[in-house]
Amino acid sequence: MPLESVAINNFENNSIDDPELKLRVEKLYDSSPEFATGRDALAFFEKAFAKGDILYLGMFNEKPIAAIGCFNEGIESSRLLQYIVLHPANRGRGLAPKFVKQVTDIERKKGNTKFVPGCGAIHRILAMYELI
Repeated sequence: MPLESVAINNFENNSIDDPELKLRVEKLYDSSPEFATGRDALAFFEKAFAKGDILYLGMFNEKPIAAIGCFNEGIESSRLLQYIVLHPANRGRGLAPKFVKQVTDIERKKGNTKFVPGCGAIHRILAMYELI
């Protein structure tokens, strides 16, 4: 099964049928240097969801192996991409560029054509696809 990017704006009620989704995302972000713990990441995204922001999950075999936040900063047709994380077992395999490309393709279909990178890694990927 290939990598599939899915947008969620709520951990409980979303299109992913997995009662352990919140725990899986917490464990994924436990390995992120941008949050002290996965629990801190969940709290951050819960607040972001309340403002209408989205978390994209890269799903493989019905489990999240990647995640990135997609934020509306109030600039028309623009989205900030930040807090990318890949499961440690999937790093170094070229999945991050593929995942970010899938996310930007989905967002472009929604009319969002400008992307702001939230870190150097995302900047390099966006530049590689000539999206900035």
